[in-house]
Amino acid sequence: MNPETLQQLQDEIQQKLLASVNNADLYTVLEKYGVLEDRALIVQWQCNLDLNKIKSGDAVDEQQPNELLPATPKDTEERIVLMQNSWCVPCPSNHNPLGCNC
Repeated sequence: MNPETLQQLQDEIQQKLLASVNNADLYTVLEKYGVLEDRALIVQWQCNLDLNKIKSGDAVDEQQPNELLPATPKDTEERIVLMQNSWCVPCPSNHNPLGCNC
């Protein structure tokens, strides 16, 4: 997987996760329990990509190493942190009940 494709993958995963958090209607849950202070809920996540489990689409044959992998033994676990993110509900800046990327 080349760096451009990796960036596209990272961007798409981030969009999907943010959409999922936006659609979760977490503010309603907080409202139900009377917990409406700024940043009452902070959702944090980290996404890792296990490079040992992906194959390079532009490899001529299986002997060509993935350009993202350092030259290490096969049994070594290699991961890329695609993103680390937090979502605050409600937003402390604009008090948006859906929250914001804090």
